[in-house]
Amino acid sequence: MIYAAVLAGGSGLRMGGDLPKQFLNICGRPVIIRSIDAFIKSGKTDMIYVAVSASYTEYMRELINKYIQFKNIKVICGGGNRNETLYNVLESIKKEREVSDEDIILTHDAVRPFIDDRIINENIEAVKKYGAGNTVIPAVDTILQSSDGKFIDSIPLRSTMFHGQTPQSFSVKKITELYENMTPEEFEQYTDACSVFVAKGEKVCLVQGSRDNIKLTYPEDIEKAESIIKSKEQD
Repeated sequence: MIYAAVLAGGSGLRMGGDLPKQFLNICGRPVIIRSIDAFIKSGKTDMIYVAVSASYTEYMRELINKYIQFKNIKVICGGGNRNETLYNVLESIKKEREVSDEDIILTHDAVRPFIDDRIINENIEAVKKYGAGNTVIPAVDTILQSSDGKFIDSIPLRSTMFHGQTPQSFSVKKITELYENMTPEEFEQYTDACSVFVAKGEKVCLVQGSRDNIKLTYPEDIEKAESIIKSKEQD
């Protein structure tokens, strides 16, 4: 089985407005619906989990009923952070069916609506070959490291630096095993599942991302997203 987990547990406060950013409309469709659609259209995912905060689960179901025809989709409650949200997805999978060695999960930010078939396919292949993959793009700016926010501690070699995107993709069995052996402190310490894999000595393969695979975070990102959509429609 190949699962997609669209993670939308955040409040999206930096975007402003009444709705979290994942529910905002861009060119007539909610951001999160565009993200879900990308996995449906790829034809590679057998089941899609959408994790949102408890106060928006019913609203999310209404959106799915309005926009989505795909039947194998389930809305669940997210957790207090990204790792807890993904853990909830994994627990839901485990309750519904026995996990096999071949099961793969692609975890994706709900506010990255421009994921494409190539990236999805290459994430799946990365997991089949290495057990885990993280979508990235090379850093084009120099990265500065500062522990106090005032002075530079170090300047890493730019050619070895990458910006992380999503999907982050894993063997379901392996990520479940790692999560089940994490302490509460580790759930807070590690920012995402790839951080857990690396901290536990597991390899994570780099998957080439895309400059279009942007994360919608600030109001100006909506204009950029609308521009990308209109450009694609003209192609």
